Amino acid sequence: MSGNSNRVFDMFREIGLYLLASPRSRIWQLQDLRELDAERLADVGITEGEAYFGRRKAVQAPLLAGATVARHTEAARAGAL
Repeated sequence: MSGNSNRVFDMFREIGLYLLASPRSRIWQLQDLRELDAERLADVGITEGEAYFGRRKAVQAPLLAGATVARHTEAARAGAL
């Protein structure tokens, strides 16, 4: 049940940020991202389609026999990034 309450809280938080025109609002950020030209999007590292839909394509790392894939957050905590 706590998962649903977190989503409701996040929804109200996002609505509040949007209404206040906060730069932290994901809606405003997505709108600004959609207004960038292809060169700027390439600088950020996303395609025009990803900017339009607001989602990154899921990139699956090739799994090698016996290799472990470190997550970005785990690598950042370890100081690798």
